[in-house]
Amino acid sequence: MRKLIITPSYLYLIIAAAFSGVANDCYSQKTGNFVADDTVSTALPDVEVKSSSSERALTSSTPYQKIDSEKIRVAGITDISDALRRMSGVNIRDYGGAGGMKTVSIRGLGSQHTAVVYDGVSLSDCQSGQIDLSRYSLDNLRAISLYSGDNDDIFMPARAAASASSLYISSFDGNGASDFQPHLKAQMRFGSFGLYNPFVRFSKGFGKGFFFSGNAEFIHAKNNYPFTLVNGDYVTREKRENSKMNSWHAELNGSWKIEVGKTLSGKLYYYDNARYLPGPVIYYVNKSNEHLREKNFFGQLQFKGNMSSVLSLLALGKFNWATSRYTDFGGEYPNGKLDNYYIQREAYASGCLLYTPLPDISLDYSADWALANLSSNTKTAIRPYRHSILQTLSAKINVWRMTVMARALYSIYLNDAKDGVAGKDEQKFSPMVSMSLRPIEDVSLFVRTSYKNIFRLPTFSEAYYDNYGSVNLNPETTDLFNLGFTYQAPSLAVVSDFTASVDGYFNKVKNKIVAVPFNMFLWTVNNLGKVNVYGLDATLSATFNIERRNSILLDCSYSYQRAQVRTSPDDRDWMKQVAYTPLNSGSASISWLNPWVYVTAHATGCSSRYTTNYNHPETRIPGYMDFGLAISKKISFGAYSMSARLDILNILDRQYEIIARYPMPGRSWKLTVDFEI
Repeated sequence: MRKLIITPSYLYLIIAAAFSGVANDCYSQKTGNFVADDTVSTALPDVEVKSSSSERALTSSTPYQKIDSEKIRVAGITDISDALRRMSGVNIRDYGGAGGMKTVSIRGLGSQHTAVVYDGVSLSDCQSGQIDLSRYSLDNLRAISLYSGDNDDIFMPARAAASASSLYISSFDGNGASDFQPHLKAQMRFGSFGLYNPFVRFSKGFGKGFFFSGNAEFIHAKNNYPFTLVNGDYVTREKRENSKMNSWHAELNGSWKIEVGKTLSGKLYYYDNARYLPGPVIYYVNKSNEHLREKNFFGQLQFKGNMSSVLSLLALGKFNWATSRYTDFGGEYPNGKLDNYYIQREAYASGCLLYTPLPDISLDYSADWALANLSSNTKTAIRPYRHSILQTLSAKINVWRMTVMARALYSIYLNDAKDGVAGKDEQKFSPMVSMSLRPIEDVSLFVRTSYKNIFRLPTFSEAYYDNYGSVNLNPETTDLFNLGFTYQAPSLAVVSDFTASVDGYFNKVKNKIVAVPFNMFLWTVNNLGKVNVYGLDATLSATFNIERRNSILLDCSYSYQRAQVRTSPDDRDWMKQVAYTPLNSGSASISWLNPWVYVTAHATGCSSRYTTNYNHPETRIPGYMDFGLAISKKISFGAYSMSARLDILNILDRQYEIIARYPMPGRSWKLTVDFEI
């Protein structure tokens, strides 16, 4: 046991933590007491008790939002990026079209500040630091959760705590199934602009605690949608060119319940996408000869187990491989062609030890190690690689009607390169503390506050990319402050599940790294010095029971973000809004649930943004509001079920842009039919 004490032998500790366990978060409305996520409790055979997502959002000491598969079905959500648009504090970068690149930024901090955790293990991209959410299927989604700030679950890998925000994607991996019957879901989706999208999932439980599931998806889209081009008084109707894509991915999942409280699970994932890259629309230059071929494979293994009544261990390992090949044709290149490829590899391991001496006190020590490298055929490629060693020491205490959580993160980054000069090594200590208080025992009102310091090193693209990156980039350090409340009203005959939250926040960023897109694959990167982000996030949801078997579901979110450059009053960008950050954004959906069909009307939008930090009027992108309509019907007969859904998107046919000169589709439709056994 002494080997688990913090020592320089980080790798030994990770290997030693070969078993793991975790209990679920629970909150007792009756007693007003908390039971932490990470509290070890007695396991009952074949019985699993979990708190609802609404309770978790209510009692969390940091802002927490969750959308599950049922909410996706009734709220007219069309993909993962659309689900995130329904959450407050979220900005999505979207180049338009089915399967187009989609990345997420939380509270104005950029996509590299958001950790994306897929079935318990962090996704990674050492080249750009951005996770393309279009690679993951909404049809295989069990739930998607967002923490703005730290996660108040202390029993987790250190990497998941090493970002300003974290996005958790949970798939239908089959854990917990016990009927041992085969289950099949076959689905077909058709849509505007040449879209067809088949999906299939199969799962089956076996004896002795084994379970297997697999799924595959293919997406073909021409994406040749029309748009309006305005040049002064001259208006023409154009069509998007060079936008076709063929993408597919497949997953295999397996789990083995060794005994009560001990589970071994694994995942294999493969993704392949061949796409044409549409160029920016600059007056009448709409043609592009750019192509991008992306492949990604990863395998991960995770073990969870209670080792005793007070001790739990978590161990996981992962290998990730990804390649991208970018080609462009033109007379400006030697031999008329540019052909660049990039290959990245990463090995990652994590070990966590949770100790719960008393029901209201829990302690955790987690240590992660990763080795990532990047190679390329470019003339300036130096084949960089990086060792990352992350450690966290966390504590969580429940006192009276209050929960206090503290975490200390120590990060070590060791940089080197095989063929050139690497960036400098870095190390940083990052503290975090949060608190949730229920001031009145009989009222479901919670006040929460948190502080987090976080440290982000430049990605390989930011540091080494030819003509764009710089090894002289300074690391980015951020202080995040949050103060807010959540409230849940007592259920009435007419109104139930009424929940509201309001959070004000302040992010102070030093040496902020900003990537401004040149096109879909090339970016310019620089340090902005200091940036202050002031903001407010608000959410509201309620169910109105209008009569028997008829109800109305209402969901609203609103965000205000003021992200200002505060480096020097002599700079042109002093007190200006950071590029691509809207001042106001929000969403709303209203669903009518009845015995015949589900009908949902929804809207998302944001105010104007600028493509540069100077906020010149010529770089302004107008705001937009996108309205949609969804109609769905599910029929069950015995062990079988069939459902159909029609989505009408951008129903008012308004033209708008999220990225400058990349018009989004106008009015379009999707029809989805699936069959399950």
